[in-house]
Order: sequence, then C-alpha cells, then structure tokens
Amino acid sequence: MTVSIPSGLDWDDLRILLQIARHGRLAAAAEAGPLSHATLFRRLRALEARLGMRLFERLRAGYEPTRAGAELIEFARRMDGELQAVTAGLRGRESWPGGLVRLSAADTWMQGLLPPLLASYQTRHQVQLGFRSGNAMDDVLQGAVDVALRSGGKPPEPLVGRRLARVEATVYCSRKLGGVRADRLADQPWVGVDEQLSHLASARWLEREGLASRVAMRSNSLVHVLQLVRAGVGLGALPCYLGDADPGLRRVFDPPRDWRSELWLLTRVELRPVPRIKALFDHLYEGTRDWVPLLEGMRPQP
Repeated sequence: MTVSIPSGLDWDDLRILLQIARHGRLAAAAEAGPLSHATLFRRLRALEARLGMRLFERLRAGYEPTRAGAELIEFARRMDGELQAVTAGLRGRESWPGGLVRLSAADTWMQGLLPPLLASYQTRHQVQLGFRSGNAMDDVLQGAVDVALRSGGKPPEPLVGRRLARVEATVYCSRKLGGVRADRLADQPWVGVDEQLSHLASARWLEREGLASRVAMRSNSLVHVLQLVRAGVGLGALPCYLGDADPGLRRVFDPPRDWRSELWLLTRVELRPVPRIKALFDHLYEGTRDWVPLLEGMRPQP
C-alpha cells in the first residue's frame, strides 16, 4: 500500500528522524550522515516547533523517541522501504528493458524440453523471467503468474490460451527390471502419485485396476516417479515425453486413449495483447513444433 507524507512534513524531515533514531545520539548521527551536529539539532528543534510536539526525549543515555516521535519514525521506515522497492524496480527496468514475465509450469517441463526455449526467448526479448513450478490454475487466475503451461482440457474463463499439442501417457518400467508383462501387472511393485496428482487419469486407472495396494512409493512429483522407475523400484505411469525420452525405460503397453490430455499455454484476457506475452506465446508455439511427435507418443524407445 502506498503511503503519503503528512502535511507539514517533507522527506528530509523524515530522513533526519530516521538518522537520529538509528544512532541514538546527535553526534553519532552527524558522523554517519551528511549533516553536522549543529544542523541536526537546529532542524530537529524547528520540526518540533512546527508540529507543536516533542519528538525525542533528551536523556543522558541518548535521544529516546516520544510516543509521537515513534509513530513518525515507524511511518518514515515504511516510506524508506517503499522508496527502496520503487528504486530497485526502476533499476530492474533498466537492466531488462523487455520487462518481467512470470511463468508457471510443472517441473516435468524443465527436464530438458523447456529450458532451451526459455533461454532463447529471454535473450531475444531482453526480459527477466520468473519461473514457478506448479500444476494448478489458481496461480494464473489470481495473478501470481502471467503465463501458465498446463496439461488438461479447454481453459476456463477468464483465461485465454493456445493449444500446443496432445499429451500421451502410459506405463513404463526400467530395462533392468525383468519379468514385466502387461497381463501380469499385479506381480510387480509400483511407483505412484499422492493426492496432489490423484486427478490424473493414470492415477484413477491404478485405483480402478486394484493396483493401489502394490504401490511401494508415492510422490507428488512425476519427476520423482521417473527417477524411481528408472532406479528399478517398480512400474510407473508417465507422460510419453518423459518415458520415451529416457533410454533406461521401456513401455509396458501402448498409451491408452483415455489417458491423453492437451497441452495449453494460458494467460488472462487482459494480458494477451501485451507485447512480451504475445512474443512468449509465439516463441513457445513455434519452438514446440519439434516436440509434437514426442508429446503425442510417436517416438517410443526401441
């Protein structure tokens, strides 16, 4: 919240109060700042006379703020903090003339696919990128991020988006794990997801098939599932862009049609015309055209 300076005061007055409060004595405040002991004393006396109240008690131990002085000093601290924040923001604009773009995506997209595209976009458009890992729609709906990369169906209002591709998924196992058969799935331990990812079609399928009791490890991250399956802990359901890209894994069966979802790039309606947002949409759309076969399960490991 923006604060404003009360009538009868200016920022120089507040800076003097802060300087005296920080050091407790006029001599120490003068030594630390540009004003002399005599100037500080004269300015403080003039300010107290103008306001008609004492702001400091002059004690042997030093200058102690009165109740009124403490309130003004706290106000001055807030003003100082806000000024520093604004200054930092202006310096950031000079460093990154393209502005700030805040992006949210699941951690799976940072496993090789997304970083090169973000790097080239950042360099080309001279923006500062803020990245947040997440799967929910709330962060973009509530304004915590500007753009979200999400798997699912058509985006809800008031979001607008661009469909990038279909996303396929299936069950994988480590190539080190022997005896794995698609018709004997209950013979093997499983790596599953926890309640945070229980909405996934593959997670619901695991429950319907009665395989939940065979889950040896659960995680709220598909990257963790990938790593555990690779280590040979058990079978696990993964999107094809993770499983097919890992030479240490193989498919147990072909991707089920009812597990597929769609990959969308989303933003709020009012942000879609903003040049840096439009540029990110275009850049990611063009850059993901080479991904489509992997995303849509058309590059299985031999």
